[in-house]
Amino acid sequence: LEYAESFLIKNNLVNRTDSTILDQMFPAQFSKFYFNFNIVRYLAFINLKSSLPQTNNTFSIPFNKMFISCIFSFQQCDENEWLWFYDTIYGNCYRFNTIQSKNQLSQVKKSYHTGKYNNLMLELYVGVSDVREYLSLTTGASIFINDNLIKPLVGEGFELMPGTNVNIILERKKNKQMARPYSECVNNLDSIDSFDSEYYRKVLRSNLTYRQIDCFYAYIQSEIYKRCKCDEIASNLILENNNPCETLEEQLCSSQTYQEITTSEYKTRIKEECPLECDSVSYSFIKSESRYPSASYAKEISKNDALKHLFNNRSNVSLEEYRENILAINIYYEFLKETEITESASISWDGLVGSIGGTLGLFMGISILSIVEFIDLFIQIIYKSLKINENKVFFIKK
Repeated sequence: LEYAESFLIKNNLVNRTDSTILDQMFPAQFSKFYFNFNIVRYLAFINLKSSLPQTNNTFSIPFNKMFISCIFSFQQCDENEWLWFYDTIYGNCYRFNTIQSKNQLSQVKKSYHTGKYNNLMLELYVGVSDVREYLSLTTGASIFINDNLIKPLVGEGFELMPGTNVNIILERKKNKQMARPYSECVNNLDSIDSFDSEYYRKVLRSNLTYRQIDCFYAYIQSEIYKRCKCDEIASNLILENNNPCETLEEQLCSSQTYQEITTSEYKTRIKEECPLECDSVSYSFIKSESRYPSASYAKEISKNDALKHLFNNRSNVSLEEYRENILAINIYYEFLKETEITESASISWDGLVGSIGGTLGLFMGISILSIVEFIDLFIQIIYKSLKINENKVFFIKK
């Protein structure tokens, strides 16, 4: 709170409806407060990330207070299986079942059965006390679901409302395209020397699994540095110039440049420097909700010592207070199957030649036998003409 307040006072952002700096970006009165509130919140998170890279994970509810319970495949999961991650839209986040956990390689957990009781089950405390609400636009949680090797993009995911039990049913899809010349994608983009592009190499240097969209971010970051003389830090890319956009003026310059680039046709201009990957994994999901907790379960959960502490050890917490501050999530597969879409050549070179020959034979009546007959006819004509010339008799009249 002290940090956030000092940032707002220092940059004259306390009065969000009357800020000279923000008015330069959005002078119109229409929707002004909503815009200013969002941009102030965003700038505060950016400033926190740039100023306190080693300690900004302490500016949030710690794991043991946010997670009421965590169960995966009937086994309790703990903090060591979650990797802290900072998002410049949502702040402090936790990632489960990643390839890397706590800076050490970890074994990926797999689902062997369907149904919500055999996969990931969570209960979360997402309440925000009154004193901290002046930087909170909503209550609840945001969740993102992607492949184990992929770090989420900025602000990726969807919102979950407190007071609900959310079931998220997953379906995994794998897409494999054929490389050039069949499509625009490029194969084997897994090493820093696989493709000659400074933006491509920057993605690999950032320890990210290569995706074209991250390559586009690398281009945007380089353009921001050229114009603002500082490194944009909203994405997961490394800061190669070691000069993050820390001041409010630098952050506003970065935001304005980002807006100008993303509203242009920049992807068309640089797509040759940002190759499209041939293999990708995506998830589709179905979401359903029900009220949570029930009145009877609220009485039982009130006996949880950790939850008691979050409500200041009060014994008179109402059902509505629970529903405003906690939620449950069940993430699972309804069917243990994966949809794989693989491109393949519809015809080979041998097949193409055979197809052309067959077509010519059908429409032009040409075949090997016909050619031989033509040759035989031509030889017979020549032979007969020579024989006629030999039998000619010449008479000379005297």
